[in-house]
Amino acid sequence: MILDSIELFVSVLAISILHAILPNHWLPVVAISRQLGWDGRKTAGVTMLAALAHSLSTVIIGILVAMGGMSLNGILPYFKYIAAGILISLGILFVWRHQHHMHFHLRELKLTPQTNMGVIIGSLLLAMFLSPCLEVGALFLVAGTKGIVLTLIIAAIYTVTSALGMTFFAWMALHGLKKMDWHKLEHNSGLVSGIILIITGLVFIFSH
Repeated sequence: MILDSIELFVSVLAISILHAILPNHWLPVVAISRQLGWDGRKTAGVTMLAALAHSLSTVIIGILVAMGGMSLNGILPYFKYIAAGILISLGILFVWRHQHHMHFHLRELKLTPQTNMGVIIGSLLLAMFLSPCLEVGALFLVAGTKGIVLTLIIAAIYTVTSALGMTFFAWMALHGLKKMDWHKLEHNSGLVSGIILIITGLVFIFSH
């Protein structure tokens, strides 16, 4: 029980940090910030809102998945192994496809200082809300077999890490963070996430 709970915490934290680093989470905000001449404080605030919108949809889906897991765990004695198997299967799929997040693109959105701020921020928040983190959502299925407390802890870890991480990297980008190979990191994010899901599923199986 303790081992697989710790593994879940570590897995959610690792995937949350990984996706907070990826530029397609915060780079659109930075691009708009530079285009419209926002200061660092305003950029950080909008990035934080975008991160919270992204986290909200993930947590909503995750809690619904966890509730389903709780119900099935009460009906099926061995559902915890089924949940672990689903994690492993998803992990294999991510590794095979080297899948990365399908997030929004705002390259074709032409903005001027006269563009309504509500339209700009609303578009960002809606786009981020409609792009939940599926990898973390899958982890909620396993968390649900452990109860609502663990599920809420997982939700809190993901929300805080995503919000702080995205805001931090957006702030760093404004201050000249250009040397990292972002394309390579983004390309391999699905591979890393898949491996994390596989390891989590295996630990969950063999720790019982």
